[in-house]
Amino acid sequence: MQDESSYDINSSCCQIRIPKTVGKYDVIKTIGKGSFAVVVLGYDPKTNEKVAIKILDRYEITKLGSLLYLENELRLSSRFDHPNIIKVFDVIYEPDIIMIVMEYVPSGDLQTLLSKGMEFSSEEQIRIAYEVLQGLQYLHQRGISHRDLKPENIMFDEQLHPKLIDFGLSKENSNVMHTYCGTIFYMAPEIFQTDTYDGMKADVWAIGVTLNLLNTLHYPWYTTNEYQFMNEMKEGKLEMVIVSTGIIGTIIKKCLIKDPVQRPTIDELLSLMEQNQQIVLSTSSIRLDRNTYPAVSLPKLIVKNPISFYAKPRKLNEKAFPRKGNIKFRRSLNI
Repeated sequence: MQDESSYDINSSCCQIRIPKTVGKYDVIKTIGKGSFAVVVLGYDPKTNEKVAIKILDRYEITKLGSLLYLENELRLSSRFDHPNIIKVFDVIYEPDIIMIVMEYVPSGDLQTLLSKGMEFSSEEQIRIAYEVLQGLQYLHQRGISHRDLKPENIMFDEQLHPKLIDFGLSKENSNVMHTYCGTIFYMAPEIFQTDTYDGMKADVWAIGVTLNLLNTLHYPWYTTNEYQFMNEMKEGKLEMVIVSTGIIGTIIKKCLIKDPVQRPTIDELLSLMEQNQQIVLSTSSIRLDRNTYPAVSLPKLIVKNPISFYAKPRKLNEKAFPRKGNIKFRRSLNI
């Protein structure tokens, strides 16, 4: 039962009621805001346990048709039990808000860390890639594709172990998909080109884009315009730029094979990493307290610079795909 005393947090379009307590947890402070949600830090004074509590405006997400995606996320994520996937402990429904009690991961998401200028060594990149692949393998072994993999959806705990989040667009039995969704610059070519596609192979492509960003701070292509990108993908004319080397470069190149039939599975990628004799998959912690570079794009590595990490792609909820003419879309609202 929630404490009756509460307060409002103003967002860009609405007010969200935040209880002083959620179950056994005292609400300490706000740690994140979205259009129709806030995330607060919860604390159990008896056990010293900290949790993150996502509080959503029930009216707004229902009005915008986002409740289906939220319920899909909750249905799936409440079943997951893997060290590289965020844990959901409880979901509490009230007339005006929905509260999701989940694992607290204090180090932030990969997009934020990279934007702040944090650089990872080759060994750290390998460990991050390996653990992200392990989390994704857990999903794929259960017939689930994520469908919105990107740096923003990879969070880190205190030891900087990565954890996958945001399963609102995930699908079970996802070997054959008929609709497209996700964040535009992370969507695989076949999503634009065919009536059906393998959601798990599309996840592999998104991992390749994400690792390229981790390694170079750039997307692996020249195109800088979303509409041009979508049409070049649809027509098979997108020019790729992959400059990464070593085992990370090998993984990126394999993930970004345009033919999904030739693109490896997550199991094959993990096997490749484990068989590589030049790497040792360390279980040691990655230190967050380090010197970082200024929060600016890396210098140009090639004459024709690929699109910067700092460009903000749009997110598409699940839609049927237009097969003829230029691709058109409208911005979807994230919660």
